Amino acid sequence: MTSQLDAVARQALAAYGLDGASLVFIRHSDSVAFRVEAPGSDGYLLRLHIPITPAMGSHGADGVMVRSELQWLEALNDDTDLVLQRPIRNRDDELVTTVPVGAGALHCSLLRWLPGEAYDSERQTEDTARQIGRILATLHRHASEWRPPPDWRRPARDAAYFEAVLWALRPAVEDGRIARDDYVELAKAVAQLVERIRELPRHPDVYGVMHADAHKGNMLLDGGEVRLIDFSFCATGNYMFDLGVCLSDMSPALHGAFVEGYRGVRPLPEGWAELAEGFFLGAMVGTFSFWVPRPEAHEHLAAMVPRIVQEYVLKHNRGEPFWPYA
Repeated sequence: MTSQLDAVARQALAAYGLDGASLVFIRHSDSVAFRVEAPGSDGYLLRLHIPITPAMGSHGADGVMVRSELQWLEALNDDTDLVLQRPIRNRDDELVTTVPVGAGALHCSLLRWLPGEAYDSERQTEDTARQIGRILATLHRHASEWRPPPDWRRPARDAAYFEAVLWALRPAVEDGRIARDDYVELAKAVAQLVERIRELPRHPDVYGVMHADAHKGNMLLDGGEVRLIDFSFCATGNYMFDLGVCLSDMSPALHGAFVEGYRGVRPLPEGWAELAEGFFLGAMVGTFSFWVPRPEAHEHLAAMVPRIVQEYVLKHNRGEPFWPYA
């Protein structure tokens, strides 16, 4: 934590009347995150929207996109029974606080702190899988009914996105970190997904804003209840993208419980399983593209690509499912 970031954080807190609060640095990922501890509260999460790498997207530098994330999260808090982080408006009743930095400006946001323990593999049960299914279905049901403000804007997980992240792997193919045969198989899977996306309807029942990063690292467990956090990657797209990400990070033995929970809130579309698998592979290509420019991820990239290709991509390209469903 540099002195400049500390000064920005302090200036942002003043906009919320939290001048005397203490700051604890958490991490730097898609934003610089601090825990804010203030008397008389459970605390807050302060985010300075500076992505650690351009591969994480430019939406953090776009005040409209940051505000749009918070507008949906605010609506979810108001319209559903989900326990979520609630955005805090500043003294000017704005969701985003802009702090001047040199010749530019930095966007900041504040959320209520949500208590809970890390949700990891050892804590997975059929009950938690059903809960997660209900949570995602509730998000999708809300998104299908919610009408965003006119200037609302978030990134899209569309055909152009998947083509772009595939192209971003080329430097790793050229220097040998990704084998050309593996790249060819990844390209086949992305081409199938892109073709399918272009055929899919964009009706609100199946397409809208979604969490887009619903893995265990963005979940907490509080008294046996699963809480979904971190909406910073929320995007528009087919809702089955959320299922692809979520199911890929869940024990396959629990997929049936997840599906049961989801269907208890809203139906799944015809062909959903194949589509979710395709989106999972597309999401993995997106993850690989994030690793390509990061030297500390080079070994991980070289190890993970062939494993994903062998365990999932080859089966998918042959038209074979790779996840069991109840």
